[in-house]
Amino acid sequence: MTVSGSLRSFDVGIFAEATRNVDLFSSNIYLTQMLSASLAQHKRIQREYDEAIAREDKLMAASKETELKMMEGQFHMASAMFDLWDEVYS
Repeated sequence: MTVSGSLRSFDVGIFAEATRNVDLFSSNIYLTQMLSASLAQHKRIQREYDEAIAREDKLMAASKETELKMMEGQFHMASAMFDLWDEVYS
């Protein structure tokens, strides 16, 4: 049974909760993968930054510091997305 105006037949009835749970699960998988990849990249950039500081390579250190700030922005974005999903699916 579908409700007039519904774009998907699974938005109502016995499959509605399952559809919602699948959407939430897939969103969490995506955000978790994004966060995991970002953490690995941050670790690599932090190591390169530390090496640049040890070599006193100011240009490379400044470049890596900028990359680290960008990565931290990605962490904030992922955190905000997790919060949004919590609000949507609560």
